[in-house]
Formats: sequence, structure tokens, C-alpha cells
Amino acid sequence: MKEGEISLSKARIVPVKEMLGIQVNAIFSRWLRNLLMIFTIGLPSGLLIVFITVSLKLNGVLFTTWLGQYVSMDVKAPHYFSVGMCFLISILTTSEVMWQNIKERNVEISLYKALGWKDRTIRKMVYMEGAVIGFLGGVLGVIFSIVILHFMYKTIAWNEWWIFVVCLIVPVIVGVISAAIPARKIIKINPSMGLKG
Repeated sequence: MKEGEISLSKARIVPVKEMLGIQVNAIFSRWLRNLLMIFTIGLPSGLLIVFITVSLKLNGVLFTTWLGQYVSMDVKAPHYFSVGMCFLISILTTSEVMWQNIKERNVEISLYKALGWKDRTIRKMVYMEGAVIGFLGGVLGVIFSIVILHFMYKTIAWNEWWIFVVCLIVPVIVGVISAAIPARKIIKINPSMGLKG
């Protein structure tokens, strides 16, 4: 347990010294599924950065050339509403995938409970996993927005660094909100039934 090995089929990537190590290993052990969550959080984050940058720097007019033809549109409330809907979809998707991950870790979580972990510690573990996934999604969103803004305008507003910070915080909040339902359900796992397999 100290080494973090409870599965015979999957080795740990990061040494387990604290709860963050457990979460990083849990994320990498199901990397393909978790990559889906990171993308569903990262893409709306990137769009949010692009829309905020266009609203502040270009007076809300999104313009670019596409094969020699200029495209122009005003970024208004409906665009931010669509980003909000994307975040809502990412919350639902991430919540469902996190619950699936937790169901697959039933033996691991049952072992934690059998060893005396309190329900709040296990809930904290799930919230931390959501926060880590949200942070990784935010990093992906920042990279995505930098690529889009550079492609469209050949410049990036580095002096408006707070936009990037906000768009790193929003995905973390989305990840934590996504973890709320799985965190509530996880405490209902019966350790004796979970350890039987």
C-alpha cells in the first residue's frame, strides 16, 4: 500500500508519497478515458480565451481570412452562452467518466476504507482528481487558444496574462464540480463487498 501497488496488472508511474501521487497514477492508469475528459474541458476553455481576447482587444469583432476570403462576426452574448453550454456538457461528460473510473477502482477504494480512510478523505481524493483533470484541461485550452490566436492574428496578447490565469482557474472549477456526484456516490461503497470483487 505504501508503494501504491494494489493492482497486479498496472504499475504506478509516480511514487505515492501523498494523495496527489495517488491521483496522478489513477489518471495515467486510464489515460485514454481521462484524455477524453481533458479534451472536453480544454476545448471550451480555449474558446473562452479566444472570445475574451477578441472582446477586449478587437472590440468584439472576430475577423480572419480563410483562403483569401475575409470572415467577420461580432462576439456577443450568444457566443458566451454557447461556451457556457460547452462547459455544461463537459461537466456532465466528465462526471460520468469519473464515475466509471471510480467504479473500476472499487477494490482500491474498498481497501482504503478497510484501512481506515475516512469518507471525507476519499471524497477529497475524488475532488482532487477532478481538479487535476480540470487543470490539465485548462493547460490544453491555453495551448489551443494560443495556436488559434497565432493562426488568426499572428500575435498573442501576453500583456493580458490574467485572461490565461482565469481560463486556467475556470477548468479547475469545472473539474471539481464534475467530481461532486461521484464524490457523493463513492462513500456508499461497502468495503467488505468491494474487496470480494
